Amino acid sequence: MNNNNDQPSPPAETLKDDMMAILLKHGAAEAGVADLSSATEAMMAHAAPHLQRFTRALSFIIPFPRSVIEELKTGPTHTYLHYYRAVNTIIDDLALRITAQLEHRGYEAFPIPSSQRIGEEKLESIFSHRLASVLAGLGWIGKSGCLVNQALGPRIRLGTILTNAPLTPDQPVEIQCGNCTLCKDACPAGAIKGVLFAPDVPLSERLSPQLCDNYQNEVRSRFGKRICGICLAVCPHGAYKMIL
Repeated sequence: MNNNNDQPSPPAETLKDDMMAILLKHGAAEAGVADLSSATEAMMAHAAPHLQRFTRALSFIIPFPRSVIEELKTGPTHTYLHYYRAVNTIIDDLALRITAQLEHRGYEAFPIPSSQRIGEEKLESIFSHRLASVLAGLGWIGKSGCLVNQALGPRIRLGTILTNAPLTPDQPVEIQCGNCTLCKDACPAGAIKGVLFAPDVPLSERLSPQLCDNYQNEVRSRFGKRICGICLAVCPHGAYKMIL
């Protein structure tokens, strides 16, 4: 039984349209569906074992104010910290809304927390938002390791709901970083190596997460909070453009 009261399940496209409409109505800039069954190795590597049973993910983007990100070029700000928390609240609210809708229709769903770090070094999560967003065609993994959206660049936060609902998946898009190294050149931690993402390229060849983590700990010692985001501010995709 897939639906409450033994009623026929809605067609996959109808169900997808309903979920997309809710996401876009309540603040998402874009949304898509990822086919998780097409990325078995990535699921094994980046999803907690109890979540590897899910075959679909609803992925969505909440935009971050460009003007707030722009300020990070000169250092951390309390404004960024405030809106980081505010955007995460929106993401968690939306994930709960979609989960409730899917469960009401008889499907299994699991909302991924917007910002949650686990593991001994607190560098991991129970599921990769970026994995879902890439498979859903919302952008590509940039040299900074962040998702880069065509319209908004990396000035975004991601939300994910895992499900077994038979939603029609979207398709990934091509990487568009080219020879650009602005994020690498601007990284104060030296954590970005300027290597294009590819599934068969180890993370260690593209990034040094520990250097980034260490730098943010240094920022906390003088600013009070772990904040950087310079790589977000310098990315040319979706950059803030002055209107004269």
